[in-house]
Amino acid sequence: MIQRILIGLVALILAAAAVWFFFLRGGGDTAGLQIETAALEERDIARVVSASGSIAPLITVEVGSQLSGQVMELGADFNDVVEAGQLIARIDPQTFETRVNEATASQEVASAQVTVAEANLARAEADLREAERAFERTSELLERGTFSQAQFDTAETRLEGARAAVSVAEANIRNSRAALQQRTASLNSARVDLERTFIRSPISGVVIDRQIDVGQTVAASFNAPVLFIIAQDLSRIQIEAQVDESDIGRIAVGQTVSFDVDAYPGDSFEGEVSQVRLAAATTNNVVTYTVVIEADNPRGRLLPGMTANAEIVTGRAEGVLTAPNSALRFRPRGGAEALVAERATPQQSGRGGRGGGRGGGMDAMIDRLAEQLDMTEEQKDQTREELSRAFQRMRAQAQAGGGGGRPDFQGMMRQALQRVLTDEQSARLDEVMSARGGGQGERAQPGTVWVRTEDGRLAERAVRIGLSDGQFSELRGGEFEAGDEVVTRVRETAQ
Repeated sequence: MIQRILIGLVALILAAAAVWFFFLRGGGDTAGLQIETAALEERDIARVVSASGSIAPLITVEVGSQLSGQVMELGADFNDVVEAGQLIARIDPQTFETRVNEATASQEVASAQVTVAEANLARAEADLREAERAFERTSELLERGTFSQAQFDTAETRLEGARAAVSVAEANIRNSRAALQQRTASLNSARVDLERTFIRSPISGVVIDRQIDVGQTVAASFNAPVLFIIAQDLSRIQIEAQVDESDIGRIAVGQTVSFDVDAYPGDSFEGEVSQVRLAAATTNNVVTYTVVIEADNPRGRLLPGMTANAEIVTGRAEGVLTAPNSALRFRPRGGAEALVAERATPQQSGRGGRGGGRGGGMDAMIDRLAEQLDMTEEQKDQTREELSRAFQRMRAQAQAGGGGGRPDFQGMMRQALQRVLTDEQSARLDEVMSARGGGQGERAQPGTVWVRTEDGRLAERAVRIGLSDGQFSELRGGEFEAGDEVVTRVRETAQ
Protein backbone atom coordinates (compact mmCIF):
# COMPACT_ATOMS: atom_id res chain seq x y z
CA MET A 1 0.00 0.00 0.00
CA ILE A 2 2.82 2.39 0.97
CA GLN A 3 4.56 1.53 -2.34
CA ARG A 4 1.47 2.51 -4.31
CA ILE A 5 1.25 5.80 -2.43
CA LEU A 6 4.90 6.54 -3.20
CA ILE A 7 4.40 5.77 -6.89
CA GLY A 8 1.40 8.11 -6.98
CA LEU A 9 3.38 10.89 -5.31
CA VAL A 10 6.23 10.52 -7.81
CA ALA A 11 3.77 10.66 -10.70
CA LEU A 12 2.13 13.77 -9.23
CA ILE A 13 5.51 15.47 -8.80
CA LEU A 14 6.48 14.66 -12.39
CA ALA A 15 3.17 16.03 -13.67
CA ALA A 16 3.63 19.21 -11.67
CA ALA A 17 7.16 19.57 -13.00
CA ALA A 18 5.89 19.16 -16.57
CA VAL A 19 3.20 21.80 -16.02
CA TRP A 20 5.79 24.19 -14.58
CA PHE A 21 8.23 23.50 -17.42
CA PHE A 22 5.75 24.02 -20.22
CA PHE A 23 3.37 26.64 -18.81
CA LEU A 24 4.78 28.45 -15.79
CA ARG A 25 8.52 28.61 -16.32
CA GLY A 26 9.85 32.12 -17.04
CA GLY A 27 6.56 33.75 -16.11
CA GLY A 28 6.77 36.03 -19.16
CA ASP A 29 6.89 34.37 -22.60
CA THR A 30 4.28 31.77 -23.53
CA ALA A 31 5.16 28.48 -21.83
CA GLY A 32 8.78 29.55 -21.59
CA LEU A 33 9.07 29.35 -25.40
CA GLN A 34 9.75 32.11 -27.87
CA ILE A 35 7.83 32.00 -31.14
CA GLU A 36 9.73 33.51 -34.07
CA THR A 37 7.70 34.64 -37.08
CA ALA A 38 8.28 36.17 -40.48
CA ALA A 39 5.99 38.36 -42.57
CA LEU A 40 4.75 37.26 -45.97
CA GLU A 41 5.99 39.52 -48.76
CA GLU A 42 5.23 40.12 -52.41
CA ARG A 43 8.33 39.64 -54.55
CA ASP A 44 9.60 38.36 -57.88
CA ILE A 45 10.67 34.75 -57.66
CA ALA A 46 12.41 32.40 -60.06
CA ARG A 47 13.18 28.71 -59.89
CA VAL A 48 16.53 27.71 -61.35
CA VAL A 49 18.37 24.52 -62.26
CA SER A 50 22.11 24.68 -61.70
CA ALA A 51 24.52 23.08 -64.16
CA SER A 52 28.06 23.50 -65.43
CA GLY A 53 29.84 22.98 -68.71
CA SER A 54 32.66 24.17 -70.92
CA ILE A 55 32.46 27.17 -73.22
CA ALA A 56 32.96 26.39 -76.91
CA PRO A 57 32.49 28.23 -80.23
CA LEU A 58 29.22 27.66 -82.07
CA ILE A 59 31.05 26.21 -85.09
CA THR A 60 34.51 24.65 -84.86
CA VAL A 61 36.31 23.09 -87.83
CA GLU A 62 39.27 20.74 -87.56
CA VAL A 63 41.57 21.30 -90.53
CA GLY A 64 43.51 18.18 -91.51
CA SER A 65 45.72 16.87 -94.31
CA GLN A 66 44.70 14.22 -96.81
CA LEU A 67 48.35 13.67 -97.79
CA SER A 68 51.44 12.43 -96.03
CA GLY A 69 54.58 14.48 -96.15
CA GLN A 70 56.76 17.01 -94.41
CA VAL A 71 55.43 20.43 -93.42
CA MET A 72 57.39 22.94 -95.47
CA GLU A 73 55.83 26.21 -94.30
CA LEU A 74 53.12 27.65 -92.06
CA GLY A 75 50.86 30.55 -92.93
CA ALA A 76 48.89 30.90 -89.68
CA ASP A 77 49.52 30.73 -85.95
CA PHE A 78 47.53 30.75 -82.73
CA ASN A 79 44.83 33.46 -82.50
CA ASP A 80 45.32 34.51 -86.14
CA VAL A 81 42.23 35.67 -88.00
CA VAL A 82 42.00 33.81 -91.31
CA GLU A 83 39.73 34.06 -94.33
CA ALA A 84 38.14 31.20 -96.23
CA GLY A 85 40.62 29.89 -98.83
CA GLN A 86 43.67 31.46 -97.17
CA LEU A 87 46.89 29.40 -97.26
CA ILE A 88 47.70 28.31 -93.70
CA ALA A 89 50.26 25.52 -94.33
CA ARG A 90 52.18 23.78 -97.13
CA ILE A 91 53.24 20.13 -97.46
CA ASP A 92 56.51 19.42 -99.32
CA PRO A 93 55.29 19.13 -102.96
CA GLN A 94 58.31 17.42 -104.60
CA THR A 95 56.82 13.93 -104.63
CA PHE A 96 53.53 15.17 -105.99
CA GLU A 97 55.16 17.37 -108.62
CA THR A 98 57.03 14.28 -109.86
CA ARG A 99 53.77 12.39 -110.08
CA VAL A 100 52.26 15.23 -112.09
CA ASN A 101 55.22 15.12 -114.50
CA GLU A 102 54.87 11.36 -114.88
CA ALA A 103 51.15 11.64 -115.50
CA THR A 104 51.75 14.42 -118.02
CA ALA A 105 54.21 12.24 -119.95
CA SER A 106 51.81 9.31 -119.87
CA GLN A 107 49.09 11.53 -121.22
CA GLU A 108 51.30 12.67 -124.07
CA VAL A 109 52.12 9.04 -124.97
CA ALA A 110 48.44 8.17 -124.95
CA SER A 111 47.69 11.21 -127.12
CA ALA A 112 50.35 10.08 -129.63
CA GLN A 113 48.84 6.61 -129.68
CA VAL A 114 45.51 8.14 -130.57
CA THR A 115 47.15 9.99 -133.46
CA VAL A 116 48.76 6.76 -134.72
CA ALA A 117 45.46 4.90 -134.44
CA GLU A 118 43.70 7.63 -136.40
CA ALA A 119 46.36 7.41 -139.11
CA ASN A 120 46.01 3.62 -139.29
CA LEU A 121 42.25 4.06 -139.65
CA ALA A 122 42.74 6.52 -142.51
CA ARG A 123 45.08 4.07 -144.26
CA ALA A 124 42.67 1.16 -143.75
CA GLU A 125 39.82 3.24 -145.17
CA ALA A 126 41.97 4.12 -148.22
CA ASP A 127 42.78 0.42 -148.74
CA LEU A 128 39.08 -0.36 -148.44
CA ARG A 129 38.18 2.16 -151.13
CA GLU A 130 40.87 0.74 -153.45
CA ALA A 131 39.63 -2.80 -152.81
CA GLU A 132 36.06 -1.75 -153.57
CA ARG A 133 37.09 -0.19 -156.91
CA ALA A 134 39.12 -3.27 -157.84
CA PHE A 135 36.20 -5.51 -156.99
CA GLU A 136 33.85 -3.46 -159.17
CA ARG A 137 36.24 -3.65 -162.14
CA THR A 138 36.66 -7.40 -161.65
CA SER A 139 32.92 -7.87 -161.56
CA GLU A 140 32.48 -6.04 -164.89
CA LEU A 141 35.26 -8.00 -166.55
CA LEU A 142 33.85 -11.23 -165.24
CA GLU A 143 30.49 -10.44 -166.84
CA ARG A 144 32.21 -9.75 -170.21
CA GLY A 145 34.07 -13.04 -169.92
CA THR A 146 37.51 -11.44 -170.01
CA PHE A 147 38.31 -12.30 -166.33
CA SER A 148 38.51 -15.67 -164.69
CA GLN A 149 36.55 -16.77 -161.65
CA ALA A 150 39.76 -17.17 -159.66
CA GLN A 151 40.71 -13.55 -160.24
CA PHE A 152 37.24 -12.48 -159.17
CA ASP A 153 37.50 -14.51 -155.95
CA THR A 154 40.85 -12.90 -155.15
CA ALA A 155 39.39 -9.41 -155.57
CA GLU A 156 36.47 -10.28 -153.35
CA THR A 157 38.81 -11.63 -150.62
CA ARG A 158 40.86 -8.43 -150.72
CA LEU A 159 37.66 -6.39 -150.26
CA GLU A 160 36.64 -8.36 -147.18
CA GLY A 161 40.15 -8.02 -145.75
CA ALA A 162 40.07 -4.26 -146.25
CA ARG A 163 36.76 -4.03 -144.45
CA ALA A 164 38.13 -6.07 -141.52
CA ALA A 165 41.21 -3.83 -141.41
CA VAL A 166 38.96 -0.78 -141.09
CA SER A 167 37.10 -2.41 -138.15
CA VAL A 168 40.42 -3.18 -136.45
CA ALA A 169 41.59 0.41 -136.94
CA GLU A 170 38.38 1.78 -135.48
CA ALA A 171 38.77 -0.50 -132.44
CA ASN A 172 42.36 0.67 -131.99
CA ILE A 173 41.16 4.27 -131.99
CA ARG A 174 38.59 3.57 -129.30
CA ASN A 175 41.21 1.79 -127.24
CA SER A 176 43.77 4.55 -127.60
CA ARG A 177 41.20 7.23 -126.78
CA ALA A 178 40.14 5.33 -123.65
CA ALA A 179 43.81 5.08 -122.68
CA LEU A 180 44.12 8.81 -123.22
CA GLN A 181 41.15 9.46 -120.91
CA GLN A 182 42.72 7.21 -118.30
CA ARG A 183 46.03 9.04 -118.49
CA THR A 184 44.20 12.37 -118.32
CA ALA A 185 42.33 11.25 -115.19
CA SER A 186 45.64 10.17 -113.63
CA LEU A 187 47.10 13.56 -114.46
CA ASN A 188 44.10 15.33 -112.90
CA SER A 189 44.42 13.16 -109.78
CA ALA A 190 48.10 14.02 -109.51
CA ARG A 191 47.29 17.70 -109.90
CA VAL A 192 44.60 17.43 -107.18
CA ASP A 193 47.13 15.84 -104.83
CA LEU A 194 49.60 18.57 -105.68
CA GLU A 195 46.97 21.21 -104.91
CA ARG A 196 46.27 19.45 -101.60
CA THR A 197 49.80 20.22 -100.50
CA PHE A 198 48.41 23.74 -100.07
CA ILE A 199 46.44 23.58 -96.77
CA ARG A 200 43.78 26.28 -96.95
CA SER A 201 41.28 27.47 -94.38
CA PRO A 202 37.79 26.12 -95.17
CA ILE A 203 36.05 28.93 -93.27
CA SER A 204 36.67 32.44 -92.06
CA GLY A 205 37.45 32.52 -88.37
CA VAL A 206 40.11 32.44 -85.67
CA VAL A 207 42.83 29.81 -85.21
CA ILE A 208 42.33 28.51 -81.68
CA ASP A 209 44.79 25.60 -81.95
CA ARG A 210 47.81 24.67 -84.07
CA GLN A 211 49.18 21.14 -83.78
CA ILE A 212 52.04 21.16 -86.32
CA ASP A 213 55.40 22.88 -86.81
CA VAL A 214 57.66 23.42 -89.80
CA GLY A 215 59.64 20.26 -90.53
CA GLN A 216 57.14 17.96 -88.88
CA THR A 217 56.11 14.90 -90.90
CA VAL A 218 52.40 14.36 -91.40
CA ALA A 219 51.21 10.75 -91.75
CA ALA A 220 47.76 10.36 -93.30
CA SER A 221 47.75 6.60 -93.81
CA PHE A 222 44.53 5.72 -91.96
CA ASN A 223 42.93 9.04 -91.00
CA ALA A 224 43.44 12.71 -91.61
CA PRO A 225 45.66 14.20 -88.90
CA VAL A 226 44.41 17.46 -87.36
CA LEU A 227 46.67 20.40 -88.18
CA PHE A 228 44.57 23.37 -87.06
CA ILE A 229 41.34 24.03 -85.17
CA ILE A 230 39.46 27.10 -86.41
CA ALA A 231 36.48 28.71 -84.70
CA GLN A 232 34.16 30.39 -87.16
CA ASP A 233 32.89 33.21 -84.92
CA LEU A 234 33.74 33.92 -81.29
CA SER A 235 31.18 36.71 -80.99
CA ARG A 236 28.73 33.94 -80.00
CA ILE A 237 29.55 30.94 -77.88
CA GLN A 238 27.78 27.86 -76.59
CA ILE A 239 27.89 25.92 -73.35
CA GLU A 240 27.28 22.19 -73.24
CA ALA A 241 25.92 21.88 -69.70
CA GLN A 242 25.21 18.55 -68.03
CA VAL A 243 21.79 18.46 -66.31
CA ASP A 244 20.66 15.72 -63.95
CA GLU A 245 17.78 13.52 -65.08
CA SER A 246 15.66 14.71 -62.14
CA ASP A 247 15.74 18.27 -63.52
CA ILE A 248 15.73 17.67 -67.28
CA GLY A 249 11.92 17.57 -67.41
CA ARG A 250 11.82 21.27 -66.50
CA ILE A 251 14.25 22.36 -69.22
CA ALA A 252 12.86 23.73 -72.50
CA VAL A 253 14.28 25.54 -75.51
CA GLY A 254 14.17 29.32 -75.11
CA GLN A 255 14.54 29.43 -71.33
CA THR A 256 16.70 32.21 -69.91
CA VAL A 257 20.10 31.30 -68.50
CA SER A 258 22.53 33.29 -66.37
CA PHE A 259 26.08 32.05 -65.89
CA ASP A 260 29.47 33.11 -64.60
CA VAL A 261 33.07 32.04 -65.10
CA ASP A 262 35.98 32.01 -62.68
CA ALA A 263 37.95 34.40 -64.88
CA TYR A 264 35.54 37.27 -64.15
CA PRO A 265 34.35 36.96 -60.54
CA GLY A 266 31.30 39.06 -59.85
CA ASP A 267 30.30 39.33 -63.52
CA SER A 268 27.19 37.60 -64.79
CA PHE A 269 26.43 36.70 -68.41
CA GLU A 270 23.09 35.96 -70.08
CA GLY A 271 22.12 33.28 -72.58
CA GLU A 272 19.28 30.95 -73.49
CA VAL A 273 18.69 27.25 -74.00
CA SER A 274 19.00 26.36 -77.70
CA GLN A 275 18.88 22.56 -77.58
CA VAL A 276 18.14 19.67 -75.22
CA ARG A 277 19.96 16.62 -76.55
CA LEU A 278 18.26 13.25 -76.24
CA ALA A 279 21.43 11.21 -75.74
CA ALA A 280 21.98 10.36 -72.07
CA ALA A 281 25.34 9.96 -70.34
CA THR A 282 25.80 7.74 -67.29
CA THR A 283 28.66 8.43 -64.90
CA ASN A 284 28.88 6.60 -61.56
CA ASN A 285 25.24 5.56 -61.95
CA VAL A 286 24.21 9.21 -62.40
CA VAL A 287 22.26 9.92 -65.60
CA THR A 288 22.70 13.35 -67.16
CA TYR A 289 21.62 15.02 -70.38
CA THR A 290 23.43 17.67 -72.42
CA VAL A 291 21.72 21.06 -72.60
CA VAL A 292 23.20 23.46 -75.17
CA ILE A 293 23.17 27.11 -74.11
CA GLU A 294 23.96 29.92 -76.57
CA ALA A 295 25.14 33.37 -75.51
CA ASP A 296 26.59 36.53 -77.02
CA ASN A 297 30.31 37.25 -76.58
CA PRO A 298 30.66 40.70 -78.19
CA ARG A 299 33.97 41.65 -76.59
CA GLY A 300 35.47 38.18 -76.78
CA ARG A 301 35.89 37.93 -73.02
CA LEU A 302 34.58 34.38 -72.89
CA LEU A 303 37.29 32.05 -74.19
CA PRO A 304 36.88 28.46 -75.39
CA GLY A 305 37.46 25.94 -72.65
CA MET A 306 36.36 28.13 -69.73
CA THR A 307 34.09 26.42 -67.21
CA ALA A 308 30.71 28.12 -66.93
CA ASN A 309 28.47 27.75 -63.89
CA ALA A 310 24.97 28.20 -65.26
CA GLU A 311 21.58 28.72 -63.69
CA ILE A 312 18.71 27.88 -66.01
CA VAL A 313 15.48 29.72 -65.14
CA THR A 314 12.77 27.07 -65.39
CA GLY A 315 9.97 29.12 -63.84
CA ARG A 316 9.34 32.75 -63.00
CA ALA A 317 6.62 34.66 -61.21
CA GLU A 318 6.48 38.41 -60.62
CA GLY A 319 4.86 40.20 -57.72
CA VAL A 320 3.58 37.05 -56.03
CA LEU A 321 3.03 36.40 -52.34
CA THR A 322 5.95 34.45 -50.86
CA ALA A 323 6.85 32.78 -47.58
CA PRO A 324 10.31 31.81 -46.35
CA ASN A 325 11.00 28.11 -46.79
CA SER A 326 11.81 27.85 -43.08
CA ALA A 327 8.10 28.54 -42.41
CA LEU A 328 7.06 25.77 -44.77
CA ARG A 329 9.48 23.35 -43.08
CA PHE A 330 8.47 24.25 -39.54
CA ARG A 331 6.71 21.60 -37.45
CA PRO A 332 6.11 21.85 -33.69
CA ARG A 333 8.59 19.62 -31.86
CA GLY A 334 9.33 19.03 -28.21
CA GLY A 335 7.99 21.72 -25.94
CA ALA A 336 6.37 23.51 -28.89
CA GLU A 337 3.80 20.71 -29.13
CA ALA A 338 2.17 22.09 -26.00
CA LEU A 339 1.42 25.32 -27.87
CA VAL A 340 -0.59 23.67 -30.65
CA ALA A 341 -4.16 24.91 -30.56
CA GLU A 342 -7.10 22.62 -31.05
CA ARG A 343 -8.22 22.44 -34.65
CA ALA A 344 -11.01 24.90 -35.41
CA THR A 345 -13.41 25.39 -38.24
CA PRO A 346 -12.42 27.83 -40.98
CA GLN A 347 -14.74 30.46 -39.51
CA GLN A 348 -13.02 30.18 -36.11
CA SER A 349 -9.45 29.80 -37.25
CA GLY A 350 -8.87 33.26 -38.70
CA ARG A 351 -6.27 34.11 -41.32
CA GLY A 352 -2.58 34.48 -40.49
CA GLY A 353 -3.36 34.89 -36.78
CA ARG A 354 -4.93 38.29 -37.38
CA GLY A 355 -8.57 37.30 -37.02
CA GLY A 356 -11.35 38.03 -39.41
CA GLY A 357 -12.01 34.42 -40.52
CA ARG A 358 -12.32 33.36 -44.13
CA GLY A 359 -14.50 36.34 -44.77
CA GLY A 360 -11.58 38.66 -43.95
CA GLY A 361 -9.32 36.83 -46.37
CA MET A 362 -12.04 36.79 -48.98
CA ASP A 363 -12.67 40.51 -48.60
CA ALA A 364 -8.97 41.28 -49.01
CA MET A 365 -8.78 39.05 -52.08
CA ILE A 366 -11.89 40.65 -53.60
CA ASP A 367 -10.48 44.11 -52.92
CA ARG A 368 -7.26 43.21 -54.78
CA LEU A 369 -9.20 41.76 -57.70
CA ALA A 370 -11.50 44.79 -57.82
CA GLU A 371 -8.49 47.08 -58.05
CA GLN A 372 -6.87 45.00 -60.79
CA LEU A 373 -10.06 44.47 -62.81
CA ASP A 374 -11.80 47.83 -62.19
CA MET A 375 -14.82 46.13 -60.65
CA THR A 376 -17.87 48.09 -59.53
CA GLU A 377 -19.30 47.84 -56.01
CA GLU A 378 -22.17 45.79 -57.39
CA GLN A 379 -19.74 43.38 -59.00
CA LYS A 380 -17.82 43.11 -55.73
CA ASP A 381 -21.01 42.16 -53.86
CA GLN A 382 -21.95 39.63 -56.52
CA THR A 383 -18.45 38.17 -56.43
CA ARG A 384 -18.61 37.83 -52.63
CA GLU A 385 -21.93 35.95 -52.91
CA GLU A 386 -20.68 33.67 -55.68
CA LEU A 387 -17.48 32.81 -53.82
CA SER A 388 -19.36 32.20 -50.56
CA ARG A 389 -21.71 29.76 -52.28
CA ALA A 390 -18.73 28.06 -53.96
CA PHE A 391 -16.90 27.69 -50.63
CA GLN A 392 -20.02 26.23 -49.04
CA ARG A 393 -20.36 23.67 -51.85
CA MET A 394 -16.70 22.69 -51.53
CA ARG A 395 -17.01 22.40 -47.74
CA ALA A 396 -20.07 20.19 -48.09
CA GLN A 397 -18.26 17.96 -50.57
CA ALA A 398 -15.27 17.68 -48.27
CA GLN A 399 -17.45 16.75 -45.27
CA ALA A 400 -19.25 14.15 -47.38
CA GLY A 401 -15.94 12.65 -48.44
CA GLY A 402 -16.42 13.48 -52.12
CA GLY A 403 -14.65 15.77 -54.48
CA GLY A 404 -11.99 13.35 -55.69
CA GLY A 405 -9.00 14.88 -53.82
CA ARG A 406 -7.93 18.41 -53.01
CA PRO A 407 -10.31 21.13 -54.25
CA ASP A 408 -9.31 23.28 -57.17
CA PHE A 409 -9.58 26.77 -55.65
CA GLN A 410 -8.30 28.52 -58.75
CA GLY A 411 -10.78 26.74 -61.01
CA MET A 412 -13.58 27.47 -58.55
CA MET A 413 -12.69 31.17 -58.46
CA ARG A 414 -12.49 31.40 -62.23
CA GLN A 415 -15.87 29.73 -62.67
CA ALA A 416 -17.52 31.94 -60.07
CA LEU A 417 -16.06 35.17 -61.46
CA GLN A 418 -17.13 34.35 -65.02
CA ARG A 419 -20.75 34.90 -63.95
CA VAL A 420 -19.95 38.42 -62.75
CA LEU A 421 -17.28 39.92 -64.97
CA THR A 422 -17.54 41.43 -68.43
CA ASP A 423 -15.65 39.92 -71.37
CA GLU A 424 -12.91 42.53 -71.06
CA GLN A 425 -12.59 41.93 -67.31
CA SER A 426 -12.55 38.16 -67.88
CA ALA A 427 -9.65 38.50 -70.32
CA ARG A 428 -7.79 40.66 -67.79
CA LEU A 429 -8.53 38.06 -65.08
CA ASP A 430 -6.90 35.38 -67.23
CA GLU A 431 -3.78 37.53 -67.49
CA VAL A 432 -3.69 38.16 -63.74
CA MET A 433 -4.19 34.53 -62.79
CA SER A 434 -1.67 33.39 -65.38
CA ALA A 435 0.90 35.85 -64.04
CA ARG A 436 0.28 34.64 -60.48
CA GLY A 437 0.37 31.03 -61.62
CA GLY A 438 4.15 30.90 -61.94
CA GLY A 439 4.28 30.53 -65.69
CA GLN A 440 4.99 27.48 -67.83
CA GLY A 441 2.08 25.52 -66.40
CA GLU A 442 3.63 25.23 -62.91
CA ARG A 443 1.43 23.05 -60.75
CA ALA A 444 0.88 24.03 -57.11
CA GLN A 445 1.67 21.51 -54.37
CA PRO A 446 -0.16 21.23 -51.05
CA GLY A 447 1.66 22.36 -47.92
CA THR A 448 1.15 23.85 -44.48
CA VAL A 449 2.30 26.84 -42.46
CA TRP A 450 1.81 27.62 -38.80
CA VAL A 451 0.51 30.92 -37.48
CA ARG A 452 0.31 32.41 -34.01
CA THR A 453 -3.19 32.90 -32.71
CA GLU A 454 -4.36 35.80 -30.54
CA ASP A 455 -3.94 33.73 -27.37
CA GLY A 456 -0.34 32.84 -28.24
CA ARG A 457 -1.05 29.32 -29.52
CA LEU A 458 0.08 27.73 -32.77
CA ALA A 459 -2.46 26.96 -35.48
CA GLU A 460 -1.86 25.06 -38.69
CA ARG A 461 -3.00 26.45 -42.05
CA ALA A 462 -3.12 24.64 -45.39
CA VAL A 463 -1.51 26.44 -48.32
CA ARG A 464 -0.75 25.80 -51.97
CA ILE A 465 2.93 26.12 -52.83
CA GLY A 466 4.09 27.28 -56.26
CA LEU A 467 7.57 28.22 -57.38
CA SER A 468 10.53 28.12 -55.02
CA ASP A 469 13.98 29.61 -55.39
CA GLY A 470 15.45 27.71 -52.45
CA GLN A 471 14.87 30.50 -49.93
CA PHE A 472 11.31 31.63 -50.62
CA SER A 473 8.27 29.89 -52.06
CA GLU A 474 5.18 31.23 -53.76
CA LEU A 475 1.86 30.96 -51.91
CA ARG A 476 -1.26 30.76 -54.04
CA GLY A 477 -4.90 31.33 -53.26
CA GLY A 478 -6.67 33.92 -51.12
CA GLU A 479 -5.99 32.58 -47.60
CA PHE A 480 -3.11 34.98 -46.93
CA GLU A 481 -1.97 38.43 -47.91
CA ALA A 482 1.21 40.47 -47.63
CA GLY A 483 2.11 41.30 -44.03
CA ASP A 484 0.59 38.17 -42.49
CA GLU A 485 2.89 36.51 -39.96
CA VAL A 486 3.88 32.84 -40.18
CA VAL A 487 5.93 30.86 -37.67
CA THR A 488 9.50 29.99 -38.63
CA ARG A 489 10.85 28.68 -35.32
CA VAL A 490 10.02 28.04 -31.70
CA ARG A 491 12.92 28.08 -29.25
CA GLU A 492 13.31 27.94 -25.52
CA THR A 493 14.00 31.20 -23.73
CA ALA A 494 16.84 31.53 -21.24
CA GLN A 495 15.76 31.31 -17.61
